[in-house]
Amino acid sequence: MDHEIGRSLRALRQRKGWTLEELSSRCNLSIGFLSQVERGLSSLSITSLRAICEALQVPLTHFFAAMPSDGPLVVRADKPRNRIKIGDSQVVYNLLSNSTPNRVLEAVIAEYPPHYQPLPMAHAGEEFGYVLEGEILLLVEDKEETLSSGDSFHIFSTRAHTVQNLGDTVARILWVLTMKLLEGGEHLEWHKD
Repeated sequence: MDHEIGRSLRALRQRKGWTLEELSSRCNLSIGFLSQVERGLSSLSITSLRAICEALQVPLTHFFAAMPSDGPLVVRADKPRNRIKIGDSQVVYNLLSNSTPNRVLEAVIAEYPPHYQPLPMAHAGEEFGYVLEGEILLLVEDKEETLSSGDSFHIFSTRAHTVQNLGDTVARILWVLTMKLLEGGEHLEWHKD
């Protein structure tokens, strides 16, 4: 993912006839950092990517539009997955969905570190979860359910909810959400494998 964004960034910068120094002055990011991003050696936070997009006058989604606008039918297992974290959360999300911009669903595999206990939150939409590995505690308002590998749940996200990892190992959950993780992206951070 980092290499693809870096190549796309370099091509767009060069089409505009800009040097790294000029892009640096327009987005307030260092020349060295931008050079590393273009070579795929540094990861970008969404905040930095947003600054670059504003400087280049392209939408944030420009760097994820390498696939056709209606997205591919299949995302192959041997292709690298986008991995993101939201804010200071310790959960890593492996994006499974294609890049179709008007899709309703977002599919991810979330990795919860051992003993991770985030606070409940509520937002618009629905969520379906299937526990792939580990043991989790699902909290939905005043209800608590312990789930293990093979268990699943379906909730309305407007109810205060959270998932906590009860175990000593990483818990992995397949999520299908109506909320897209790339919306409200200023709190997202890209991670390299």
